[in-house]
Amino acid sequence: MFERGTKMSNSIGPGKKTARKKNSSKKTGVKIKKLLLAILIVFMVMGLAATAVTYKVVSAYLADVPDFDPRVLVPSVTSFVFDKNGAEVTPLMGEITRIVVPLEQIPKHMVDAVLAIEDDRFYDHPGFDLRGIMRAAWKQFRNQSFGAQGGSTITQQLVKLAFLTPEKQMKRKVQELYLAIKMEREYTKDEILEFYLNRIEYDYNAAGVEAAAHTFFGKSIREVTLAEAAMLAGIPNLPAKYSPFRNLQESMKRRNIILNRMLELGMISGQEAEEAKNEEPVLLDLPSRAYPFPHFIDYVIHDEMLRILKEIPQYKDTTVAERYDIIYKGGLKIYTTLDQRLQQVAEDTINNASLYPKTFTQDGKPLQPQAAVIVADHKTGQIKAMVGGREYSKDNVLNRAVKGKSQAGSVLKPIVAYAPAFNEGIAVPSTVIDDSPWVWSIKGSEPWYPNNYDRTFVGLVTAREALARSFNIPAARLVMELGVEKSKEYAQKMGITTIEKDRGPSLVLGGLTEGLKVIDAAQAFAVLANQGVRTDFVTILKIQDRFGKVIYEHTPRSSVVLSAEAAFLTTSVLQDAVRIGTVRGLQIGRPVAAKTGTSDRSRDAWLAAYTPELVAAFWIGRDSYAANEDGQYSAWIVTPPFMNPILKAAHEGLPVTEFVRPETISPPIPVCKKSGKRPSPLCPPEDIIYDYFPHAMIPFEICDIHIEVEICSESGLLPTEFCPPGTIIKKVFLNRPPYIVTDENWVGDIGRGPKDAGLMPPTEFCNIHTEQPQPPRDLSAEYRDDGSVLLQWQPPDGQTAGYLVYRKAPGEDSYRVLTVWPITVRSFTDSNISEGLYSYRVYNVNAEGVRSLPVTVSLSVDLQQELQPPGQTGNSNRGRGNNSGNNN
Repeated sequence: MFERGTKMSNSIGPGKKTARKKNSSKKTGVKIKKLLLAILIVFMVMGLAATAVTYKVVSAYLADVPDFDPRVLVPSVTSFVFDKNGAEVTPLMGEITRIVVPLEQIPKHMVDAVLAIEDDRFYDHPGFDLRGIMRAAWKQFRNQSFGAQGGSTITQQLVKLAFLTPEKQMKRKVQELYLAIKMEREYTKDEILEFYLNRIEYDYNAAGVEAAAHTFFGKSIREVTLAEAAMLAGIPNLPAKYSPFRNLQESMKRRNIILNRMLELGMISGQEAEEAKNEEPVLLDLPSRAYPFPHFIDYVIHDEMLRILKEIPQYKDTTVAERYDIIYKGGLKIYTTLDQRLQQVAEDTINNASLYPKTFTQDGKPLQPQAAVIVADHKTGQIKAMVGGREYSKDNVLNRAVKGKSQAGSVLKPIVAYAPAFNEGIAVPSTVIDDSPWVWSIKGSEPWYPNNYDRTFVGLVTAREALARSFNIPAARLVMELGVEKSKEYAQKMGITTIEKDRGPSLVLGGLTEGLKVIDAAQAFAVLANQGVRTDFVTILKIQDRFGKVIYEHTPRSSVVLSAEAAFLTTSVLQDAVRIGTVRGLQIGRPVAAKTGTSDRSRDAWLAAYTPELVAAFWIGRDSYAANEDGQYSAWIVTPPFMNPILKAAHEGLPVTEFVRPETISPPIPVCKKSGKRPSPLCPPEDIIYDYFPHAMIPFEICDIHIEVEICSESGLLPTEFCPPGTIIKKVFLNRPPYIVTDENWVGDIGRGPKDAGLMPPTEFCNIHTEQPQPPRDLSAEYRDDGSVLLQWQPPDGQTAGYLVYRKAPGEDSYRVLTVWPITVRSFTDSNISEGLYSYRVYNVNAEGVRSLPVTVSLSVDLQQELQPPGQTGNSNRGRGNNSGNNN
């Protein structure tokens, strides 16, 4: 059987082998299929597992993806400040500077340069670019670092800038892709590109292509050349390396790479590329972060803008920090009152070291002394210029024009005393006030013993002269007549904000508890300049939002504080302060009214001045003093050199105008400056002045303070009964009120009184003619044949220097002198005789010119009869002698 089988095997061997092989192949194929199936299943399982893992990972990555909030895409936009003419002053530089422009205003070569270097398939992909991703993955594989090169499209970059953090991690990349796809569904390509071009960040805080063009080339993006566009396109990738301000050569290399890429993509021609490569960059100077006119801009931002935004309904609930964000990043256009030309003059003047007395620095503090000034239009309230100090820096930012408070000296006298007194009808410029020693004292307060600046007292003085020459006592007296609270009320209404705590009349001399602000002084004097109307100061006229919508427009706020009459009268007096008073150094070639002020110990000097057009207030001094330290700032000396150039510049090109006199104010009327009444014939010419009056206050009374008094011309005192008639004259004196003199309580010499006390009439009697000499003796009269009368007498007992002879002829009522000068002989011949009764008197005159009582003799002359002498009357004539002092 084996053989048979063997044979069979031999006979059918090949076939059996084939069958066996087939069966074997089938088994192998099945195994391979099973293996492949198993591998497939494994891969499918692995794929599913990977998918599941990937899904879980992606889901985890997307779990905290930021919401796609379209508002986030709206970039913050730099705000700008404009001047009174609408000219740009400065961008408000916060963290970035950005100026948004629509895509249609960005030139094609700028767009192409960005697309060429950042995303040349931007208009073809759905928000992500697979080619870019694969390229980035390959780069990542080769460099073992995801961050070596990314495959981000413009859409992805925009998403990263708007929604995501900057770190390069897979999680952020997944979120980036997700948000990019979402963005492409929400916006068109052009909208995405516009967002991007306005958002990308450059060097030196510039963001967006428009701000970048201004920062680097000083022009709008509409004006950049192809070369400049390529340079700009290359910066955002690595600003520290490619900014032309930091590395011009690298920036130009990067520019040329972009130009070559644009050529490859057919965006430009070869000639255009070569011309752009050969173009030399024209860059601006390195930009500064400093504002021009920093004190003015600081005031606009930190004072006015914060206040105004709080008043706008849509911002009323914002915090200070949120309002600052709006100011810096809201794209606001802030139109101000700034006059850039005048502001520059003011800053140059305040920074002019040659105008200052001794200059010094101490302990790292700002340069001293400092100064501040404000110039404004008093009609509109618009502040034209504001300087708060010299040499502004990060260590010297204090705006002394609005934040500084210094002792005012006399600069407030018109505000707290004279203008209120004129307004209340208590005084007019010709009202006479006594500038004499005066004490103020109330229960519970220390007495106050005021002095004038030079420690003298002039006496009776008009309000005009007292203010023009800045006398202290008259101003203090006016405040007391007004009442301190009434004075303060007027000052506050006019704009003084720091006077509330002051209670005594010393406030009129500037001794304020809190001090005075420059802006307050300017505001108060603006009321005088504007005919009694206060118009609140303003620096912001209009605010537009980023879309050009007006969200705020200034409405002037005005109120009547003084009558036009009171304002004009005060102005008239302050013009005298410039003409003849303490501000003679202020000369600007046009009508100007002004008042100076020097604080105690000459620590601060002030000058407030105004014209029919503008008002200005200026201060100079130091920020602080040691307890007993003196200053060196006398206002009448140090302030005009600053104010003259500022006021001249402020009025450049303006016509010269006069202050307007109200119709209710009379033309100048003559009055006596010692009584304030109409002049009498006794008023000396030098005491007659002309002044304005409200019609209701024109004086009609005649001066009664100038009086005529008989005095002895030799002693200047009241005549005694012994003063010779020829020495008794009438003289005009000033009958001023009683006064006191200074004692040890006053600073200065003891015993000082008013200077015009010397014009008062004497109260003492003549100290020369103090006793009467004896009369002559034995007077006789004899009619002689030659028709004359011979008088003879004997010398008196006692002293004699000569004799005076008088005669009363027939028909005469009084005695007439026959000897003008005393004669020393004891006889006298009267040759001029006719018929009638004659009476003669003879006086003895001593060495002082004092006359004795007369002796009298009478005789009757009858040319037809023998003379009958009646004889000597003797002592019986003494009684008539008492009436014989008349020399008529």
